[in-house]
Amino acid sequence: MKKIQELALAMINYDNGDPKRIQHTTKVHAYASLIGIGEGLDEDTQFILESAALVHDIALVMQKPSMLTI
Repeated sequence: MKKIQELALAMINYDNGDPKRIQHTTKVHAYASLIGIGEGLDEDTQFILESAALVHDIALVMQKPSMLTI
């Protein structure tokens, strides 16, 4: 799970320069969190779901690898 956390943090850093991207990522994370809570996911699965929400746009970063630092 440490790698998931590192990747999520890298995506957050990538988003920092673009207010629209930050807003989009924040909304996706919030929706994922609410869905997980509604489904009664255990803590580890909830963490994975929320982390996945943060990195769901990873393809954008892969187009600019210099922006991703882990």
